[in-house]
Amino acid sequence: GASWPVSAEKKTHLVDVAVFKEMTKGFRIFLDYSSNPRDFRFQDLNNLCQERYKREIKNKQGDGWRDESPLRRLEEINPDSIQWLKEYGIDLHAGDRIEIAPAVQHFQGGVKIRERANTSLKGLYAAGECAGGQHGGNRPGGNALLDGQVFGKIAGREAALEAKSIKIRKEVSSSQIKSYLTLLKKMAPGKKASEVRREIHSIASQFASVVRTEEGLKEGLKILGRLKREAISPDEKGLIFALETRNLLDVAEMVFRAGLLRKGSRGPHLFFNHLEDPSPLFSQDPIWRKYIVIQNQMSKMVLKKKTPIELKE
Repeated sequence: GASWPVSAEKKTHLVDVAVFKEMTKGFRIFLDYSSNPRDFRFQDLNNLCQERYKREIKNKQGDGWRDESPLRRLEEINPDSIQWLKEYGIDLHAGDRIEIAPAVQHFQGGVKIRERANTSLKGLYAAGECAGGQHGGNRPGGNALLDGQVFGKIAGREAALEAKSIKIRKEVSSSQIKSYLTLLKKMAPGKKASEVRREIHSIASQFASVVRTEEGLKEGLKILGRLKREAISPDEKGLIFALETRNLLDVAEMVFRAGLLRKGSRGPHLFFNHLEDPSPLFSQDPIWRKYIVIQNQMSKMVLKKKTPIELKE
């Protein structure tokens, strides 16, 4: 929709939901900039939208040619985007259409950091959108100054200071070598990493993207559980790709479990009673004015609800 990130509070989420549901039926969605919408029934709009349209019509800007098509208006608003699309093989002047699909703008969650951008894992520092998000669930698009620049500087400085105090081992211990060789043996007969990666993407897109339901998230967790029980074998993309794919299974499970715990919508987490419902459930405030922390305890994911610290004026 016209609001990002998508949220239950902004009605433009209806566009994202509609596109997602059409794609699940096997359709592809395109924007046609060559002509204005046809069969548009002005009277079907609510009174507020009708008044907005009337004001737009009266507010004449530029020459009359801007009313000919969306392309004419785009030429006036953002001509650089037309050239950029052409460089990637989409020529709007030739009548090409733009395929659209819902996408993750930013993660809105991640590693829980302290004031030095350090974490409970010694030596691990985090900043940016992988570090929990300082602006909450409905962070405005592009508002990443605090996340990126401020905490990026803090994390870089603190990590450099710690790195100076670490003595680098000249030799690798035999136990580390044995552990690594054992891991390689376990991975050898498994499913190819690229195939597993594609399955993770498919599961997340189907059950944990724009439309989330309790039934869908539970089904996705079952499939992820089966994948986690299988070994993952390195393929032509290498060992690091395979190890990262294993980590992705953990990340996906965290997203699904956190989504199941929060039954109301918050930010891009649009939670529906049923897949067929046109609109998501609203946030369960003040009961759910909390955030979720996931910890690894005895090789199990433990989810805890935390209340944010109230800022004092």
